[in-house]
Amino acid sequence: MTNVTVFAMDNILATGVTGPIEVLNIANIQADIAGVDAHQRFSWQILSVDGKPVRSSAGFMIPVDGDIKSAYGSDIIIIPGFNHTNAREVTDFVANMPDGYISWLKARQREGKVLCGICSGTFVLAEAGLLDSKISTTSWWLTKAFRRRYPAAHLHPKDVVTEDGNMICGAGATSWAHVALRLVDRYMPTHIAGACARIMLLDRGTSQAPYLKAEHLTSGRDAAIERVIEYMRANVGNELPLAQLSDMAAMSDRTFVRRFRSVAGMPPGQYLQKMRLDIAKHLLEETDQPLERIVLEVGYSDVSSFRRLFKKEVSVSPSAFRERFK
Repeated sequence: MTNVTVFAMDNILATGVTGPIEVLNIANIQADIAGVDAHQRFSWQILSVDGKPVRSSAGFMIPVDGDIKSAYGSDIIIIPGFNHTNAREVTDFVANMPDGYISWLKARQREGKVLCGICSGTFVLAEAGLLDSKISTTSWWLTKAFRRRYPAAHLHPKDVVTEDGNMICGAGATSWAHVALRLVDRYMPTHIAGACARIMLLDRGTSQAPYLKAEHLTSGRDAAIERVIEYMRANVGNELPLAQLSDMAAMSDRTFVRRFRSVAGMPPGQYLQKMRLDIAKHLLEETDQPLERIVLEVGYSDVSSFRRLFKKEVSVSPSAFRERFK
């Protein structure tokens, strides 16, 4: 059997503990129905650092099966997300992890265990340095803090789940379902994961792109660049040539592009495009303006070209976005 450990700590999101286990249990049932070999099943346990029950973010207690020492025989370790209201709370939490927990995770990585972080749990893996040079993701609104604190990680903010070697990351609080399905895909025949997805009514092709804004992709701090970004936001419908922006920052074009990229993670033109798409998304959500008018308002002229760009960057068409979010 494949042994799974779910780690629980005080203030944990309870669904991040119980949800993956429910998916794995469904997978076991589907494997039984399909006649899959008995050894291709999951077993699981819930552990805490000291073996004591933990209090969930909703206030109720979660019983556990043992302490951190009980996880040595595990093949997979899942770290759920924890409750937070802002990015500072997340970074403060991981900066004050229990003694020995980070070094324990590093040891498990060296042993070749599969480590999964869900939502803010991805920060725990990154804090241990386990996502350095690894493709990763996290919740869309935590991307800026993640990039700033862990520049060595290869963050893919549009992805709901990423897998790089033995590191699996889930984006939002409910991405435990996608992470668990990825584990089913990895350890069971492919058709079992498909059956689980159908039973759970889970769209495996979902993306965070509709929620991402340009500001979520920035990481550094630079007063001159931030002034230019504010100007860009206020004049997003106008032509904004590179020379004008670099003059505002009192830099050469080359220096400006380099500094801008270090803050925003992309060149000014690409960032402006994302800003325009952000405003278009807002107008689609909050107004009844026709698309033709919105396109002009955000600095474009060709509606067909804009539709293609929107679908490419946001993963849905403008009309589908409006229907889903308005």
